[in-house]
Amino acid sequence: MPQYITSRIALNDISEAEVSYGIKKGIRNAVQYRFLMVEEQSNEWFYLAKILAQEDKNIALDLAIIYHLENDVTQAIYWYEQAIFLKHEKALVELIDLYIDEGDLLKAKALLLTQKNNSDALDKLIDVTITLGDLKLLDELLPLIESPQQNTLINDIRQYQISKSNRLNLINHQADTTYQCRNSIQLFATNLANLHKLDALINTVQQHPISRYFCFNRPRYISIEQLNCSYDTDKAIQCRETAWSQLHPEVNTRYLGLMLNKGGANVNNGILYLDALDDENVFIHELSHLLGFVDEYPLSSHHKICQKPQISIFSHNISILKPYYEGSREEVLTLLAKQIPWFDLIDKTTPLMQRVGNKWKIGTPKSYLFNHSQEIGLFEAETCQNNSTQAFKPTRIKNSLRYYEEPFIELYLHLLNNNADKYSMPSYHYNVAKSLFKMNKEALGLEWLNKALRREISTTDRIENKNKVTRYNKIKLGEY
Repeated sequence: MPQYITSRIALNDISEAEVSYGIKKGIRNAVQYRFLMVEEQSNEWFYLAKILAQEDKNIALDLAIIYHLENDVTQAIYWYEQAIFLKHEKALVELIDLYIDEGDLLKAKALLLTQKNNSDALDKLIDVTITLGDLKLLDELLPLIESPQQNTLINDIRQYQISKSNRLNLINHQADTTYQCRNSIQLFATNLANLHKLDALINTVQQHPISRYFCFNRPRYISIEQLNCSYDTDKAIQCRETAWSQLHPEVNTRYLGLMLNKGGANVNNGILYLDALDDENVFIHELSHLLGFVDEYPLSSHHKICQKPQISIFSHNISILKPYYEGSREEVLTLLAKQIPWFDLIDKTTPLMQRVGNKWKIGTPKSYLFNHSQEIGLFEAETCQNNSTQAFKPTRIKNSLRYYEEPFIELYLHLLNNNADKYSMPSYHYNVAKSLFKMNKEALGLEWLNKALRREISTTDRIENKNKVTRYNKIKLGEY
């Protein structure tokens, strides 16, 4: 029967019934004949393709690629492995890329190790090894880098201080910016792609006015093995911040930053966290938090600044006050003057409160906004909104503290110029200290708290500068 079916196909003189019979009996020529006739990627096409892919490496690869594009990872892997078994060279490359895309780097590494004598595979292997934090293997692979095209890779390993292998013989540590300005910052990433992204972000931000308040070191690599971070696309990045103590005193900047592949950007005291998809607008937004600006979009109702009215001014752009106050107009204005950092910039004709019964309702009335939209006043912010507190901001103009894509407005630059250091975050040493105290390591915690305090003020400052004394005491008491 196989010979009969084959001969009829050769003569192109075969009935549908004979083809169906041939397929049922597993006669390969019948399967191939029918496969060429059916609509591509129809149900019957897939059925026939899976039969042919048992021996045809090209069809096995075609199946794998189709499933890969459809995000059916399990089927894609199965058919890539089948194509590899049938010795399709491209299939191995595609499977490696799938594992990398899916974040299954250990499997990618295992396959790449079998191909390390291929320069393209070696580049991927080194990248994967760096991301996994396997620096021992990285040092073993460095002697294999020979082609001129790989000079860029070697330079990356050098300049980002990924390896200190003697084979490199030229890691020149970039001059530390610690003493060039008050707000020095060292950014880190755990893979090459994110290190390049940080470089690009720094270059872009250098064109923005906020950059003059920072000094950026060249981004540096940190092994994921050194960190213990939790992150999800919709949740703020959080890390075990005692890990940063391993870098002292080598990293002696005021602030640290870390970029991970995913997670919500945020600032926690002296440490800034970024997602690999964040652009320069998000970066500027987060840098402004280090300088003492607060979000103008709604914060969690459990956020610490929303629990009660502020005791003293704590940011450039937000004041958390009671919605209503009692007393004379002059008494309430005197109180507001002490609680609003932009109070001196408000025109005396701009209303800041209105009488409601025997109390004063705080805030510039909404009815006033229509004709005075550009004026500075006391406008309700979305930051905190509950029965006991209300957040206020100086302007109703859309800006980057509410929407990332909006500008960092001139008014906020003006506020920053007037009090550049007054509300800025303590150094990252404070983060380490708080983490150590939570672990009941009080002696070490005090040691790191003192490192943070030494970043603040001298003995002379403590006597002469009230603002700096306030910051010093807040840090000493753990009130950030």
